[in-house]
Amino acid sequence: MALAISDPKDQESLKQVVRRICGHFKTLIESNGLVKLLYDKQQILKPERAAQLLFFGIADAYCKANNLDLSPESNSGRGPVDFKISQGYQLRLNVEVKYSSNVKLVSGFEKQLPTYDAAEHSFHSVYLVLRTTPSERSIKRVQTLRNNALTSGQRSPDVIIVDARIQASASRL
Repeated sequence: MALAISDPKDQESLKQVVRRICGHFKTLIESNGLVKLLYDKQQILKPERAAQLLFFGIADAYCKANNLDLSPESNSGRGPVDFKISQGYQLRLNVEVKYSSNVKLVSGFEKQLPTYDAAEHSFHSVYLVLRTTPSERSIKRVQTLRNNALTSGQRSPDVIIVDARIQASASRL
């Protein structure tokens, strides 16, 4: 798969690049064993920072190939968003990475990310949720909030779910 998609000059092409980055991240976590980097030797989940660094490592190559600026922990005054990806001044998109086990998963979607979006003047954002628990309750709540916002004509981030639970080896299925 080519890293370069196009020279993103509009909102839709920037969204396409970021969705491809998130899709590749999802594939590497769910199907190619990178989920192991999120857990220690005792299979205890590492802090969210581990997932953010992993995302950064993957996103950086795509951003370089597509001439995009990738700013981790960008802070325009209301706290640092995990990632701001931009092409020039006008095309700005935020990516926030959260574990489903984070007790602030729903409020992060409802309050935190919109605050970052306003501060960073982003045209769109992505809420990248790594499912780390058996329960889907908080994930479903986020998806319901997104669907309700879209139904009422409001702006809402993309929500991308990545299964980041340790899975049994194929030989043990």
